[in-house]
Amino acid sequence: MRSFIITSCLLCCAIGCGPAPLPPAGSYSEVTILADGGPAGEWATALAAVLSPRENYFVATEPLFHVSAISAENARDPLPAKTVVLCGVIDAATTVGERITGTLDGETAARVRRGEVSIIRLDDHALQGQLTVIVTAPTDARLREVLRTDGNALVSVIEESCRERLRANLLRDARPDLSDAWERRYGFRLEVPSLYEPYREATGGRGVELHRESPPRVLGVFWTDWVQPPSLEGADDLFAARAALVAARYDGDQMDRERTRFETARLADYPAIRMSGYWYNERYSTAGGFFETYFVWDAGRKQLWIVDLLVYAPGREKTPLVRELRAIAETFRYH
Repeated sequence: MRSFIITSCLLCCAIGCGPAPLPPAGSYSEVTILADGGPAGEWATALAAVLSPRENYFVATEPLFHVSAISAENARDPLPAKTVVLCGVIDAATTVGERITGTLDGETAARVRRGEVSIIRLDDHALQGQLTVIVTAPTDARLREVLRTDGNALVSVIEESCRERLRANLLRDARPDLSDAWERRYGFRLEVPSLYEPYREATGGRGVELHRESPPRVLGVFWTDWVQPPSLEGADDLFAARAALVAARYDGDQMDRERTRFETARLADYPAIRMSGYWYNERYSTAGGFFETYFVWDAGRKQLWIVDLLVYAPGREKTPLVRELRAIAETFRYH
């Protein structure tokens, strides 16, 4: 059975010695591969394909990551990158294999050789704020199988870490006063980076908004009475609920029902229905973009929490903006 090992080599230092240093420069969308065989070799080529899923933002599709591969022989140590993937057979006779065996402890290396572990996540291993993922196996054949069958899991490991690190960086300068006030007043908590400004609170206390400009990003938390958990079968009702909300809150925004998708998801610890799609505003002929909304049911209150993410970035890459909003939205809790 595949398993993941998560280590946080510098966690105690980060907590006990004041603010952690800034992570390596660059975008969280950038992934650097170091693989036996070099940039044009079998492993780097296969990994680049695995790490190239595209996100559909309805106005355009974009790669989730920008992947580059470098030669192990010429690699600086440590690599000045936010995310590094080491790929090769666990064999000290090869350049990357030697790095892998030198990085893993004896027990983990033994599990790799037994075929129990293939993807290993190391947080803050070489640099604070850097993710190192080791993709390895005891044989070439087994490594090919891992790359063929575990690609989605590898993508999830990296993307989850990107949001975690981005969130930690954003919240180095936060607004706990605002989070505390919302918790006391409305019964939910959201950690608020100082880069985001509270825009307004809904009349009657049924919602709040955070905005960040250049380009515009909006994160809203709203709530409404709801008698049962949201479901895919009730997609039309959820669409109608958001349609009414954004028409009132976002200066007449509308949605294209043909350009929406619904799926089960999770938001932090909560099961959710996620709706994503294309928004537009006829009052402003050029206004339109991507939105993503999480519907979370509060059984105690018989209430639907609506956590809404919206970007307006024509001609700009959407992935970093959406990732940032998701990272903040995942701090949502209700009480």
